[in-house]
Amino acid sequence: MSKLAQWVMKRRMNAVIGIAAFSAIPLLVFLAGAIQALVVLRKGIAESISVFAWGGLTALLLWVFQGDATTFLILVQAALFGYVLRTTVSWGALFITAVVIAVINVLMLPILMPDVLDLFLKMMKELFSQVQVTDVSDEVLYQELVVSMSVAQMCISIAAVFLARSWQSKLYNPGGLAKEFLQLRLTVPVALIFAAMVFLGESLQDSLQFLAHIVIPIFVLVGLALVHGVFAKKNIGKVGLIAFYLVGLFVLNAYIVNILIFLVIVDSFVDIRSRITSATSTSD
Repeated sequence: MSKLAQWVMKRRMNAVIGIAAFSAIPLLVFLAGAIQALVVLRKGIAESISVFAWGGLTALLLWVFQGDATTFLILVQAALFGYVLRTTVSWGALFITAVVIAVINVLMLPILMPDVLDLFLKMMKELFSQVQVTDVSDEVLYQELVVSMSVAQMCISIAAVFLARSWQSKLYNPGGLAKEFLQLRLTVPVALIFAAMVFLGESLQDSLQFLAHIVIPIFVLVGLALVHGVFAKKNIGKVGLIAFYLVGLFVLNAYIVNILIFLVIVDSFVDIRSRITSATSTSD
């Protein structure tokens, strides 16, 4: 992957080619977003506009001729998130931006790509009929589809920025991303806003449930960063992390999400990692 990043950063045309090529391959769209974000992170918004103008043509053509705006939206979001991270040096600011864009997308996707949504709705109805699920209305199913696509686009765009930050770290600042990830935490206002969105979404269900669906992935990501940070400080190796993931996935199941949300909110107030004595200092 670092070889790809080196090649992309050599010339503007390389970045254009990379974005255009990966945009044409559905399973590799996140790489196109990562290249776009890397250009923004390293060279700024002015350089990235010209790269996007040409590299994004593939995504634009897919939208115009196939009605699928997914690739185009991921490129735009990756560029925007990269710009926010570059200017604020704050993952929290990036997450706030991501949530706002995801909420807007929930409202805009039916306008931007109605044919694709109708196609997916038809496929889901056929699937449900095969498994004899008939008590879900088309309206509810359509709304769930819109929310799922919006959340997926947000997650892919954030993943693209993480990959871009990883490339930037390897090329120009070795170890930078690892340090950022292990120290990742939400400020109190952001944590409370996200917690309120989860509460409203889970309480009001149909009308605002999408709010919870949007912020829960961010809570999980920050929660995992907290766990990794604590384990790193206590010098708990890969075996401990593997055990954590196994217990979380197969023992706690869905409860692990609630635990991570709780830990992230607590951490925003007390900064758990700063209160834990590192294994090195303990041994000294």
